[in-house]
Amino acid sequence: MIIIFIYIFLIIHKDKKYLHGERKVEMEKRRSFLKKGAALGTGVLALDQSSKAAAAEKRRPFKRTGPSDLVEVGMVVAHGCHSYNIWAETMNPTEGQMRTTGMIVTKIWSYRKEFAQRFTDKFPGITAVKNIEDLVGTVDGVYIDAVPAVSLYHLMAKPFLLNGMPTFVNRPFTTSIEKAKVMVEDAQKGGAPLMCNSTWEFAESIGDLQAKASRMPNILGYAAHNSMSDYYSHGVHGIYYIAAALRNERKKGRGKCLAASYLTPDWRTAPGALSFVHENRDRGPFYGQLHLQGGMDGNAYMRLFGDHSGDFEGKIPASPGWFRYNTWNAMQLATQEMIEKRKPHETGDDLLEKTYMFLMGFRSAMEKDGAPVTRSDVDGWELPPPSEALKKGNQPADSAFEEPYTPQELKNLEKYLS
Repeated sequence: MIIIFIYIFLIIHKDKKYLHGERKVEMEKRRSFLKKGAALGTGVLALDQSSKAAAAEKRRPFKRTGPSDLVEVGMVVAHGCHSYNIWAETMNPTEGQMRTTGMIVTKIWSYRKEFAQRFTDKFPGITAVKNIEDLVGTVDGVYIDAVPAVSLYHLMAKPFLLNGMPTFVNRPFTTSIEKAKVMVEDAQKGGAPLMCNSTWEFAESIGDLQAKASRMPNILGYAAHNSMSDYYSHGVHGIYYIAAALRNERKKGRGKCLAASYLTPDWRTAPGALSFVHENRDRGPFYGQLHLQGGMDGNAYMRLFGDHSGDFEGKIPASPGWFRYNTWNAMQLATQEMIEKRKPHETGDDLLEKTYMFLMGFRSAMEKDGAPVTRSDVDGWELPPPSEALKKGNQPADSAFEEPYTPQELKNLEKYLS
């Protein structure tokens, strides 16, 4: 009997030793083996779900322990990204610049190794990781800012969302409703805060418009404008501005966008005008229009038309004082808040609403000669990613179209991320 007891004790002791020691070694060997797997053309490696989950255990959610603590951010970046030219300068200021957030970029990943090198050369102290999954669990939050691969944002964000990491996705959110739903569902599965915003959404005028709209017995319509280069890159700002102003009203049954039409000679440049149809409870729809221009006296504007209760307006002026600190920096502080408090600023439905408005307008201009496009018309439809094929002459000339990925690069990247 004593011999049997000793035998069982040795087996249990061996199992504990494996769980606490040998298993860890075995997992490290497994990860090392996976990372030595066959590489694609640019040397990127296959993702592994178990290694991502293990990495997520390395870092707990951000918790402030002192006034000088900084939120550590990882970024997925590419040519034309805002992170290189604007956002990283607010977190890792170079000579002559000033820190305006409580975040710091510590790690980046780029599909093109040359751009990763360019990024780390500009911002010393940032590490370019070899594999995208190396960001999982090693930073407090992640920016997805690789606009040449916007059609693959749902795959880029997946490992972070499923592991509960706060994730910011640069606009436009994605190229189809189906891919937008994938990100929203992954965020729900992983319990991850998710945001995709224009900096316009955090301007003071949005809060003012929301407050005034809440007091309006009836919304009869609106007129809005937004300064832009092309619809893909900056027309989306005007749409997000409108969607943010009406966000709370949609929850009351008025404001959901039902259809859009976009009249323009060419979406690649200004001018143009979008008309939107919105539900309005039992009163019948109300209509709104967004004018897209270049060089206007105002970055963004919206006027809500009411009945005898009056009209209300909000504006982001063309030449505001301290614009870089007041307007552009507002979204960075909101992103930091999302990461620190682990609470999103809007719901999955809000993200889908903005995606519907953006895609309905795009399909109207791209394929329907400005005719109205409904929500069902963009279900199952996909917008092409930025590419040379979308350009006409030298337009669009915005950064997203300067060095787009080739079709083969996108295929290889999709294969890697899948």
